[in-house]
This record gives sequence, C-alpha cells and structure tokens, in this order.
Amino acid sequence: MDNRAYYYYLKCEARARVMKSLNRRIKTKEDRQRWSGLTLCSILGTDVGNALDFAEVEWKKHYGEKTHSGFVRSWTNLAHSFANAPDHFDLAIWQDVDGQQVLVAMALGNPSNARTHLTVKWVERYFGKNYLGGRALWPILTCVEEYAKLLGSERVLIKDPVDPKKYERYGYAPFIHSTVPHGGNYLCKEVL
Repeated sequence: MDNRAYYYYLKCEARARVMKSLNRRIKTKEDRQRWSGLTLCSILGTDVGNALDFAEVEWKKHYGEKTHSGFVRSWTNLAHSFANAPDHFDLAIWQDVDGQQVLVAMALGNPSNARTHLTVKWVERYFGKNYLGGRALWPILTCVEEYAKLLGSERVLIKDPVDPKKYERYGYAPFIHSTVPHGGNYLCKEVL
C-alpha cells in the first residue's frame, strides 16, 4: 500500500469514528435536526460538492465585521499547498440544509516530522444558514484528535486560534512550542 492510500485510510477511519460517536450522542429531536444530513470528508475530491468553490463564492457572501473577514490566503491556495503531503489533515463538513448541500466548515493541518504532534493551522466555518452554527468545532477537533491517535501522535496543537476560549472548553490549554524558533501562539491537548 502506498503512502497516500495508507493516510487516506487513516483519515477515513478517523471520520468514521467521529460519526459513530456522534450518532451515539444524538438523543433528542433537536439533536437529530441539528446533526442530520452531516457528511465528513476530504476537502479535495469529494462527491458531495466542490468545497473550494463553495468557500470562494458562498462563504464570502457572509463575511463581515461581526463574522469573519477571511484569511490572507484562499482556501484553494491552502488546500493545494497541503495536498502534496499525504499525511496532512483535512476536513470538510457538509450538511444538507433544506435540500441543498452546504459546506459548514473546513480545517487543515499537518503532523510534525517525528509525528509527536499534529498541528491544526487553518479552521473556518460558514456563517450562512446551517443547523450546526457554532457547533462545527466539535467534529473538527474530534476528527483531528482521532487522526492524531491513529498516527501515533502525542498531542494536537492549534496554531494561532482566533478565539482560544472556544478551544479551551474542549480541553485545550496554552502551549509553548520550544522547537519553533519564532515562537507562535499555540493551544495543546494530549491525546495518548
């Protein structure tokens, strides 16, 4: 099995574990509505929809002072820059909203060379109509933690979080990254 197939399998397994965990957690009618029609998949090459086109067109319609103003780099640029590393982490969260597939959130990251940690570098959610709203962070973090475990990483790092408090409620805490010469703002959660 080549490297791409191996890491593709690990990412699919991480997503399947998250969906299984999510399905166990759904107890109420409200939960079923909020989480129904959810698909966790890769950013590139999915049958659900073109995540990069959706982000470039639809997400920008909802950017603003009270939401988000986008990143310096486009999601197209980011996704393609990570695509050459077969072990990178990528996640697109789609949801059926009133019969339309809506891209709810995306995340990208990569493991360290020694695989001691997996760093999430880019996370963004859609501010248009969807049922998850601000709850998209739970499947993102759960997926990245599962993938980190499958890689044998010791921890997950979040680089430059926009709002650290949102991550802290999931067990992430400030972290000093000693191997990065220029420092950086990180949050960390041990996974093993």
